[in-house]
Amino acid sequence: MAVPVNALDFAGIISEILTLFGLIIGAILYIVGLSVRGISGRWTHTTAVIAASGSAASGPATVIRWFDDDGDVHECPADTHETHHLAPGDDVRVWFRNRHPERCRTHDPELDGKGLRLIGLVLLGIGVFAGVAGIVLMFL
Repeated sequence: MAVPVNALDFAGIISEILTLFGLIIGAILYIVGLSVRGISGRWTHTTAVIAASGSAASGPATVIRWFDDDGDVHECPADTHETHHLAPGDDVRVWFRNRHPERCRTHDPELDGKGLRLIGLVLLGIGVFAGVAGIVLMFL
C-alpha cells in the first residue's frame, strides 16, 4: 500500500536536492571558471595594425604587427575570426603576454571561463534560494 506524500514534505525534499546540487555543482563550476581565467595568465592589450607580408600561393598573406612594452615589433598571422574582414592598414585590438610577446590574441581574455563562472553563480543562487526555502518549509 502506497503512503500518501504531503505536498510540503515533497517540496522539502525537492528543496534539499536543489540545495545540495546547486551549492556543490555551482561552487565547483565557479572555481573551475576562475581557474581557467587564472591559468591563461596576465595579458597586456595594445592596438595593432593589419599588414601585408610577402605573397603566398593564394595571394598576399596578412599579418598582425604590434609593439610590446619594450618597443620591439612583433607579428603573427592574421587568421582569426576578428581579422578576416580587415584590410591592410586597419587597426585591431590585440592582447599579448609580457613573457611571450610574439604570441597574440584578438579576443578579450576576460571571456575565458566566463560561461563556467556564470553557470556556477546561477547554480549557487538556486542552491541558496532552495536552502532558504527548505528552512522556511520546516516551520510550516
